[in-house]
Amino acid sequence: MKITVQQYAKTLLELTDRKTEQAVSDVVKKFAEVLKKDGQIKNAGKIMEKFSEIYNAKHGIVEANVISSRELSRDKIQQVENFIKEKYSAKEVIVKNIVDEKIKGGIIIKVGDEVLDGSVGGQLKRLRKNLVS
Repeated sequence: MKITVQQYAKTLLELTDRKTEQAVSDVVKKFAEVLKKDGQIKNAGKIMEKFSEIYNAKHGIVEANVISSRELSRDKIQQVENFIKEKYSAKEVIVKNIVDEKIKGGIIIKVGDEVLDGSVGGQLKRLRKNLVS
């Protein structure tokens, strides 16, 4: 029977959840040995990605990429964090501010597969679409 990336990730979560840093380190070393033995070391990146998703979901953590034309101030990031906490009922929010000078203004928030486009360009596209319709 072939074990999926998701199954490996869930197993790793079960083995590491609520353990000390040293215990987690030991589990991860043994886990890597199992992956190598099973010929799955090539999937380690995918497994860790899936592990992160499962861990975050279990612990109410939301990761968001916030794209803006310039680096956001601490106050603006706090406002975005509060918005995301409320929208996704998150306990914790991790914001990565990505600077993209192509954005004329506003921000784009990406959480998982969802994109909240509050950029000037996005607003103009929606306005144009509404006027043409």
